[in-house]
Amino acid sequence: MNITIKATDDQTIIKTNFWNHIHFHPTDAIEDIWGKRILEKVSQDQVAKYVRMYAMLEDIVTRSPGGELQYDFSMNDHRLDYLLGLGFKPLICYNFMPRAIAKNPLQLSKLERYKGKRINFSEPADYLEWQEVVYQYAKHVTERYGVEEVKQWYMHCWNEPDLHYWLSDQTYEVHEEKLPAYCRLYDHFAAGVKRVSSDIRIGGPSACYNRSFVDAFLRHTREGRNDATGEVGTPIDFFSVHVYSINPAEFSKGLRPSVKGIVENIFQEYSDIAKRHGYGDLEIIADEWGAASNGFSNVDQFPDLIFRETEYFPAFYVRMVDTLIREMPKRQIPLSKMMICLSGQHDLDRDFEGYRSFFTLNDYKKPIYNGYVLMAKLGDRLLTHQSDQIEAGVGVIPTKDDNGCYKIALYHSDDDFSKKLGNKRVSLRLEGIEGRYRIRHYRLDHTHSNAYTMYKELGSPSQPTQQQREAIQQAGELKLYYPEYTADLQGSYEEHIVLTGHAVSFLELEPLR
Repeated sequence: MNITIKATDDQTIIKTNFWNHIHFHPTDAIEDIWGKRILEKVSQDQVAKYVRMYAMLEDIVTRSPGGELQYDFSMNDHRLDYLLGLGFKPLICYNFMPRAIAKNPLQLSKLERYKGKRINFSEPADYLEWQEVVYQYAKHVTERYGVEEVKQWYMHCWNEPDLHYWLSDQTYEVHEEKLPAYCRLYDHFAAGVKRVSSDIRIGGPSACYNRSFVDAFLRHTREGRNDATGEVGTPIDFFSVHVYSINPAEFSKGLRPSVKGIVENIFQEYSDIAKRHGYGDLEIIADEWGAASNGFSNVDQFPDLIFRETEYFPAFYVRMVDTLIREMPKRQIPLSKMMICLSGQHDLDRDFEGYRSFFTLNDYKKPIYNGYVLMAKLGDRLLTHQSDQIEAGVGVIPTKDDNGCYKIALYHSDDDFSKKLGNKRVSLRLEGIEGRYRIRHYRLDHTHSNAYTMYKELGSPSQPTQQQREAIQQAGELKLYYPEYTADLQGSYEEHIVLTGHAVSFLELEPLR
């Protein structure tokens, strides 16, 4: 397969790096040593700009003995100070219901969360009190950090109200009271935040999978009666959805994650829903995404979730980004951010057990983390390219940055993680490049930048020796395919690459002046 990239042709500006953001979970690990360690690595490697976190209102709002609402923002401030200090911008999810204002203070989740917490998913006893809580939170962070800073953030109302985290542990089809109650919750949320500043960006509903829920919610914001104001319509600056390609229970049926499904069956459908309500340009944020859902499941429940630990996942991720870069302009999908959900991090009992995380129990970097590091390097100018043949699952993302550095991602991927893929030979040619360049070629595959492979070769040690730990950690570091070198390029650059199964190659050509 021959791929030719035109260095001098007109370049398409990629408006935003939408693919490198994270949902850090659990939020209250931000104040813990292990949580800080993860976030510091993510910041150092520039893996993410926006971080989704929960406001954790249940830890902030209580009542005084006299019945007045009172607020303690100390832990919230600690978390936000820390995130901002690392250079992140937050997307803040307003949940869950403070028991002090809940209609049913005992309506707690069956699932015990981090630090033994159980969330309250009741509606408020008084929606005006909910609005006041929202107002006080937005007012506090705006006074503390300034409106110029806060208007760069995003704030959204609740998490997965179509599922178990709102009113009942049933889905919307069974309990249709979820939707009108959520719309009422959102109306008062919008009123509370916008009362602080109209410049603060708000949205919802962060629905998990229910298209009809999103459709009805957007219809409400456009033409429904606003419960907080009595007027028609409610402000919305973006709408948020959760994007998971497959439920692990479907693996037993032979189904697999699907890049095409993510683009067409999820983003295309949500974009079409928005257009139907006159929201064709409304920003879409996937505030959780993953190749598979069930963040609290691991290989003990679903052995196929081992794909989260292997080279398959980063190759799937790079192919998904490439598909979205190409299809979003054609389909007019205004996707601005995708946040990989890092849940299950607090439940680690051993290394490589299939949770949605970047790091293992012993702090080994997973291949998916290295994939994020590589993709964060891409430039914002997409170059034109052509190939002499179509190879299934083989593609390229050729870019250039403002410093004149060429950043090119190549991948070989297939949706089926159980399929053994043969090698693909690619001859890459970059035409129209002149001057002296420093050239680096990073590789991520079964034997490069892959801690899991070394872990398996060492017998999957549950209590690794210091020597084994160092070997696995070293294997997980992002590797150059061969040592970097400098070259005087006179019109073109060529590279002949063998892509193994589920592989990512990443080329950097840095101009030397």
